[in-house]
Amino acid sequence: MEKVSTGIKGLDDMLLGGLPKGRIILLCGGPGTGKTIFSLQFLMAAADRGEPGVYVTLEEPLTFIRENISDFGWDLRKKEKDGLLELLDFCAVSYGEGFKGSREREGEESSYSIFGPILAAAEKIKAKNIVIDPLTSVAIHEQRPNMKRIRIAEMLSELRKTGCTSVLTSEVSTVSGDFYVEEFLADGVIKLDKVLQNFSLINTLRIEKMRGLNYDDQPRRYAIDNRGLTVFNTEQVRLRTN
Repeated sequence: MEKVSTGIKGLDDMLLGGLPKGRIILLCGGPGTGKTIFSLQFLMAAADRGEPGVYVTLEEPLTFIRENISDFGWDLRKKEKDGLLELLDFCAVSYGEGFKGSREREGEESSYSIFGPILAAAEKIKAKNIVIDPLTSVAIHEQRPNMKRIRIAEMLSELRKTGCTSVLTSEVSTVSGDFYVEEFLADGVIKLDKVLQNFSLINTLRIEKMRGLNYDDQPRRYAIDNRGLTVFNTEQVRLRTN
């Protein structure tokens, strides 16, 4: 299976080369775990290799994101100018009823669909990679659990049709009987977490699944500095269990 480098030191070693090309990867983690940094680092590294990508923000305004990553030295504007990056800001869009892909349901009114602009941006630059940050915002306004699952399943289906390697961030994960369809439908799941160890908080990364690939499934420590995110793939992390 062909692989795509994540651009993250240590993580490619855990994946024995990188992410499966053309597949959908779910990146789970709570606030402050580095999901946006991970996503942009992935896209910037791909752009440096000449692989165009689309970044979609659904929660944090793009102006804030630009400010937050200014210390990393990533020249997003140059990549945009060179046609290697498209940045889409849908923070102000009421997309809860609108991510319907290429079709509408019978009996429902047409509303703004964010997938059209995403697809147009991908086609414009011949994108190889797509990031949607965060996936959980797609159906956040949908009160019916079954419809949330349907909307997310439809979105994943539409993304597969693009042939792009897609990274979708999520601030939720499967806990105590809750069912989140994205974790089951995604081809891979990577989880970022903060755990207390020896009275200190440490960042841990774990690959929960990666269909079709062999990978290191042990939790590994990672750090974020002005170069981005680095995974210490040779260090063992002993997690406490209660």
